[in-house]
Amino acid sequence: MKIPAIIFDDDNILPGLNSEDLSALDKEDKPVLLKKGVIERNLARHPEVEKEDFGKLLARVLYSPDIIVKEKVIPGKENYHHFVKYLRRGNAIALIELSKNKDTYQIVHLQKMNDKNLKRLLKKQNRS
Repeated sequence: MKIPAIIFDDDNILPGLNSEDLSALDKEDKPVLLKKGVIERNLARHPEVEKEDFGKLLARVLYSPDIIVKEKVIPGKENYHHFVKYLRRGNAIALIELSKNKDTYQIVHLQKMNDKNLKRLLKKQNRS
């Protein structure tokens, strides 16, 4: 897994997701867009994701997720998916918009989450 070089003051076009995940999700191959505004908002709202680890964490969750869960709670977000990577301490979660109507898949946010909050997130998604 190659760690993408993140340019923090510009939009980033990252490689497409792995073929196994795309097949399981019945999605086509597209590049992944990480917008500058998403990076800025993410660093401000999720300080647990340090700038130095941003690219490494993003690569792990995007290109080798342990589970992918479709967003079912937020109205109008049927194209959103939670990509989850289990870490030694906690979990990494990326919310990705996988829209067939756009030229790229788009990262909405990236955060770390403890096991308790991950279980709560997954329970909410399974109830819907």
